Amino acid sequence: MRAKTFASPVSHPNCGLLKKDTRYAKIPIIMFTARAQEEDKKPGEELGAEAYIIKPFESQVLLGKIKELLKE
Repeated sequence: MRAKTFASPVSHPNCGLLKKDTRYAKIPIIMFTARAQEEDKKPGEELGAEAYIIKPFESQVLLGKIKELLKE
C-alpha cells in the first residue's frame, strides 16, 4: 500500500529529491518548521511541498491540512 500523504521531518533538499522520484512525486509533502517568515516558505514551495505548517501547531491544524490534501 502506498502512502497518500507524507508528513515527516523532511529538509528542503530531501523534499526536492522526493518530488523528482516518480515513486514519490505524487505524494503530498507537509513541511513542519519553526520559521514563520514568508521567505522561509518559498524554498519548500519551490521544491514542491504542498503544505507548510509552522510549529508549534495544534493537532487539528495538521488533521485539517491532511484532509484537505487527500481531497485533491
